[in-house]
Amino acid sequence: MSATEDAKALPPDTPPPHGVPPATPHDDTEALRRQVAALVSRSTDGLIGVRELLDSTEPLTALGVSSLSLLRLADAVEESYGVFLDLGDRALHTEGLRGFTHRLVRLGAEATP
Repeated sequence: MSATEDAKALPPDTPPPHGVPPATPHDDTEALRRQVAALVSRSTDGLIGVRELLDSTEPLTALGVSSLSLLRLADAVEESYGVFLDLGDRALHTEGLRGFTHRLVRLGAEATP
């Protein structure tokens, strides 16, 4: 078993073995960004693919996220991360995936395993 596989098998409160760097906030944000991309894609019934979301810097609404999709996304975010989104905040209509993910981090969302 490799050092990386050993690290995955350890309980979460155990420090990683020598040679395996601990997770960094950047890694956690990137993991959350991927999870949020999947939520956005589901909220649009797959109209916007995860890869397209991850590759884009465009606002979510420019990619085709409608107001109904934003409502569904807000519900999914609240259910998944316990974070409440104010749909009246106009910034939700101008943020891309990266900005939206950083908003969630500021609100306390964390990537799930």
